[in-house]
Amino acid sequence: MIKLFISNRSIVQFLLPFVIVIYIVLNFVSNYYSFTENADFGFWGDKVYVQPVYSQIFASLLVLGNAVGINAIFNWNQFLERNSFMPSLLYVVLLSFYHSFYEVDGLIISHLFIILMIHQLYFLRPNEDGRKYVFNAAFFAGLAASFHPPLIGFLPVIFFMIWTVRPFVFREIILCIVGFSAPLLYAGFYLIYTDTSINLKLLKTTTNYDQQIFDFVVTFTLFVFSLFLSIISIQSHIQKSSLRLKKMSRILWWIVFTGLVIGIIDFLVFKQIQRFSLIMIPFSFFLTFSFSHKTLGAVANILFYTTFIYSCLKFFLQF
Repeated sequence: MIKLFISNRSIVQFLLPFVIVIYIVLNFVSNYYSFTENADFGFWGDKVYVQPVYSQIFASLLVLGNAVGINAIFNWNQFLERNSFMPSLLYVVLLSFYHSFYEVDGLIISHLFIILMIHQLYFLRPNEDGRKYVFNAAFFAGLAASFHPPLIGFLPVIFFMIWTVRPFVFREIILCIVGFSAPLLYAGFYLIYTDTSINLKLLKTTTNYDQQIFDFVVTFTLFVFSLFLSIISIQSHIQKSSLRLKKMSRILWWIVFTGLVIGIIDFLVFKQIQRFSLIMIPFSFFLTFSFSHKTLGAVANILFYTTFIYSCLKFFLQF
């Protein structure tokens, strides 16, 4: 499987729907991630009923679209010397450990807008007019926050992302604030008009809580080892690459930081792990580097297959 996705053949992305269907069927058989009656879409409603079949279809399409989008950004910006389609596979496998994979909600929609934000930020150049891209990136980030309210605190992080690529420009900061605030303003009006409230707890009831915490411990351990390999591989690759690759990587590290902060707060306050899924976006970029490393590639392969096998077996393991 790895050989197929690290190759330079774009047709392998047609295998992604089959991987997604495998997880859907396994979940249907085991009912591991149960359907919640009311989906949470942040400012757009926290008690929105979506028929289970449609909810799964929409979620699957978003997962597929996000995976393809991540891969497109990876290849368009030449993170590696040759095209690789491993980021899309990594995103699908890593996200399969989270409830949003199996039921549409505001969190999986926010993934889409964060990916679009990254795409806009990567258009920025140090000595070129970046106002359009700054506004667009902030606007997508604001849309993400409207569907997932904890991301409202994302605004200061966007400033640091911009400053990673460009010097401080007052007009761009104003445009960033306006772009970020615009969708939240409209969403706020909708919230008032419909007389609804924001519920920061994603899931009203937690399915197989103890089991999912065990899943998180196992996968987090695998992620840490994989990320350690990736850091070594990235550093080795960056030494031979341009300054631009370093800046693009720093933007992704800011998303890791944001995901960790939001995820830790979610775990401590609500005893949930769902918001750690935000980290899967930059991880899909970073982990790809380890498979191209000459000496660490074999270890990365073992870690990936271990993660993939466990992602399938978890549906039938009961503790």
